[in-house]
Amino acid sequence: MKKYIPNFLTLSRLLVTPLIIYLGLNNHLIILIVVAVFIALTDFFDGYLARKWQVTSDFGAKLDMIADKVLALGLLILLIMKNHLFLYVLILESIIAIVNVYIFFKIKYANSLLVGKFKTWFIFITIILGFLNILFPDLTISINIFAYITMFIQIITLFSYLKFYFKRKKESKDQFSDYIEFYNIIEPFLIHEEFVKRKEFPHHIDESVYEHTLRVSYDCYRIGKKLKLDYKSLAIAGLLHDFYETPWQYDKEKRPFLQMHAFTHAHNAVLNAKKHFGKKITPKIANIMETHMFPVNKKFPRSKEAWLLTLIDKADSMDFIMHPIMLFHIFRKEEIDQKKKISIKKGLNKLKKMRDKSENK
Repeated sequence: MKKYIPNFLTLSRLLVTPLIIYLGLNNHLIILIVVAVFIALTDFFDGYLARKWQVTSDFGAKLDMIADKVLALGLLILLIMKNHLFLYVLILESIIAIVNVYIFFKIKYANSLLVGKFKTWFIFITIILGFLNILFPDLTISINIFAYITMFIQIITLFSYLKFYFKRKKESKDQFSDYIEFYNIIEPFLIHEEFVKRKEFPHHIDESVYEHTLRVSYDCYRIGKKLKLDYKSLAIAGLLHDFYETPWQYDKEKRPFLQMHAFTHAHNAVLNAKKHFGKKITPKIANIMETHMFPVNKKFPRSKEAWLLTLIDKADSMDFIMHPIMLFHIFRKEEIDQKKKISIKKGLNKLKKMRDKSENK
């Protein structure tokens, strides 16, 4: 029931609007004011209950937006007959409604800005005062002041929604461009036969080395670009930082403690990368890769980029360490046998489709 109550309260504003219009046309103003105040309160309680019970939804946001506009427009039409100043309030509210619909169909997102909520409440207060003015004509001057303030808030709200739309549009465009740029940087390495083999290298729970390094690489690229670092070297180093030759899980050879995988795989990854990619592995990329296991290995990160990869790799690995299944295996001291069925749809295919789409444009 908790899931439906907030939406039912929102829907009540739509259902009661014809009744309110009927009461206004027949001059039952006192009953109209009582009903309007009661139904306007549902705009507070539907959102409050949805957040409290954690049942917010995109459908609820759309319904709330529609219900607010229909109720407000219905009441404003009634008031125009008594006070022509409300015509301008109606026009501005209609423009805001059209802009909201346009934004939704463009970005498929029903947004509710705080200034929009404040504007809605202020309109309802002004509308109720407008009907009181019909009963008490001496309030005309005060009502006109409220109407002008409402129009001012509406203009601010309109520009806020337009600013939100252009900001989201720019972010979406920038993100798409970032995906394309990121793919172009890592493509020579990503499609290489030797790197593709990493799809079969187990790494973390239900994850391959391929997936792990692709995610780390994108995080390095994105954060490095934001911090104005050498994000191209970071993207490559992030992709190849675990480019060791064979899966360590299947290595049964006994080795001295300091020659175990954790201490040596960063250096092995650099050697293997140079073997397959030659001069593409610059000294800076090699250093970023080789120090990513600090402080486990002795080599100290000597650049901001090296520190960034070290931190991002550690943060990504925390998901693995804190995974309940992993903790269970560690507690029972069982050998971890990774699942070989690995989903690779979200990596190369997604990036290739984005690049193809960009090229078609």
